[in-house]
Formats: sequence, structure tokens, C-alpha cells
Amino acid sequence: MAKTLKLSFVFIVLAGLIVLLWGNFLPHTEDMTKMADYTTLVSESLVPVDPLSREALDCQAFIHDHLTSPYGGIYTNYQSTAQTGDLSAGHEVLSESMGLLLEFARLTGDQKLFNDTTNYILSHLMVDDILLWRIVENSDPITDVSATIDDLRIYQTLALAKNQWPQNDAAAEIFDTLENQLPSKGFQSGYLVNYYSSANPTQEKIVEVAYINLAAIQTLAAAKPEVASAVTINQEILLGSFIGETLPLYHKSYDPFKKKYSDADGKINILDSLMAMLNLAQAGIYSQQSVEWLEERTASGTLYSYYDPQTGAALDAQESSAAYGLAAQIGAALGNEFLTGNALSQLKKHQNSDPLSPLYGGFGYNNNAYSYDNLQALLGLVYNK
Repeated sequence: MAKTLKLSFVFIVLAGLIVLLWGNFLPHTEDMTKMADYTTLVSESLVPVDPLSREALDCQAFIHDHLTSPYGGIYTNYQSTAQTGDLSAGHEVLSESMGLLLEFARLTGDQKLFNDTTNYILSHLMVDDILLWRIVENSDPITDVSATIDDLRIYQTLALAKNQWPQNDAAAEIFDTLENQLPSKGFQSGYLVNYYSSANPTQEKIVEVAYINLAAIQTLAAAKPEVASAVTINQEILLGSFIGETLPLYHKSYDPFKKKYSDADGKINILDSLMAMLNLAQAGIYSQQSVEWLEERTASGTLYSYYDPQTGAALDAQESSAAYGLAAQIGAALGNEFLTGNALSQLKKHQNSDPLSPLYGGFGYNNNAYSYDNLQALLGLVYNK
């Protein structure tokens, strides 16, 4: 177990007058499995390594050479597969990918990449003040909605970058647009919605726990006081998604009206849980049980894709580069070198090291590679020594 983490347990008291006002929407203890004891972080986070390691540079080069369009967008897939219904595929570009790239540019102090990325977001993704979550370059829009998980990531990255360099015009415009529209469009009755459009009010009834970027909502609330109650509401939902001692991970979704959590197909997707852990860690909160569980599985290379929420048993033996990349980021946010180091050791085992392969430096399988896997791996690799 990492020595940098405090071993004492301090329960985060979340009740208050604001919560009472929204009591009809908040999860109640009797409706949930046992909540975790949470500890507030007092140690400093790890900082990115400068200069970048060979593995990080190789991954960055793969993304630049094989997943990046001539305009600077990040393709969803290495292979240009056909579009399939509502699922992103092939050479579509996602706001998710551009937000992750923007975060990498900020972490590594790459101002040119940062400015190029904000210019791309403004010119290609912003339509009618909505940051489209999915596009095909030089084509008519294939969606008219924005994903709050991506908006909050981009908003928070832009807010943090203000301390590093002056905003370019694109960054300033994106930041102001998001800051002004998220309070009214990104929340419904105080809880975070998943998607919103410029034309129609959102009628969602489910909160995706992985979307709750608590640090970003806190930053937004500091500028927009009307969001203050949403901080409390969504923090309660995020903390209450803890499953229990048998499997100290996090449920996928919450229904504010039924006051119940649920999971797709009754299984726990490790990426959803790791996003919840990262959202907590970046807000300075962690569950010691969750961290110890993650430490054990990264150390042994047994961090698998799906788990049974009742028994805690793994439901497959599939590992994911994105999962190890997220685990490394969680360790970095907590200042936990043990977790970060082991996650990176496992991650590098999945990196293509064949200089004759078209996937060299990247993370892929079956002759394909995906933007999410590679960008989450890249964000983990910035801490590789």
C-alpha cells in the first residue's frame, strides 16, 4: 500500500440545508449498499515528468501520425470503418478525444498544441454555441447535442490553463460559452444531464456517474453561484455510487426519481468505475478500500474489464490499456507512486514495440487502434519515469 496516503478514515459530511431542498432527488442511505468511508487528500499530487519518456513520445507520435486528420482532429479508430447507427466509428472525431488531447497539452506545457486544439474545437465542433460531441469533418452535422462529460473536461482544462499562459481567442470564446450555458443546459433540477442541445430542453431521467466531474462543477460554481446546489447534489450521487466491501467500485447510473443505482447488463464496467474514482481523486477525495483494491490488481496485472457487483468476481480476463492509463492518472492525482508505477508497468506491456508494425508506439489489437485507449494511455504515460 502506498505510504503517501493517510490511513485514517474521515467520513465526508454532505448533508446541509441545500441538500434538504433537493431531498426528493438525492440518494438515501437505505436505498444504497453500504457507502464507503472517504478520506480527503492532504498529500501533493504527482507532477508530469519532464522531459517525456520514450514510451510517451512514441505514443504521442502514433496518435499524431496515424490517428490525426490533416485538420488536427483525432479519429475515433485507426481503421476507417463504416458509421454504425448511434455508435461512433472510423474516422469520426469526438469532443471526448479533443478534450483529452487538450488536457495532455496543458499537462505537458505544450502551448502550440493547446492553441491548435482550441482552434480546432472552435472551428469544427462549435455549432450554434453547442460543442458537438461527434462529427465527420467537412460533412453535415451527424448530431446536434453536446456531451456534458466532454464539456466539463474542456471547461476545467481551460480554467486550469489560465494559470499557465494567456488564453488565445479560441480558448477564451470556448470557455465563456461553456461557462455561460452549462448552468442552464447542463443540469436539470440540480443534477447533471448527459447530453443537451441548443433547441430542445433536456428530458433525461438518468445520471451517468462517470460524467460527474466534481472538480469542474466546483470550478463552475465558483463563477456561477446558481450552480452551488448542483455541487452538493452531484457529489452526493458520486459518493453514494460506491458498491460495497465485496467490490469497492462504483455503479454506472443513478435514477433520481427512483433513488436507485443500476449497471448496464448487471455488470460493472471497469472504465466507468475508474472514471468515478478519477473524478473523486481530482476533487481530493478517495476511498481507501477502492485504492487498495486497485493497487492489488495493478500490481498483479489482473485489472479486468467486467465484474459481478454481487460477488466481486471478474467476469472476463480482458485487460485494457485505457484502464491502466486511468489507474495511473488516479495514482498521480492522489500522489500515490506505488499505484502509478504499477499501472504504468502494466500499461507498457500493451504498447506496440514492433518498429515494423503500423501500430508501433500505439495501443491496439486486431489491426485497429482506438482514440480513447491511446489518449488515456498517453495521459497516464506523462507520469512515466
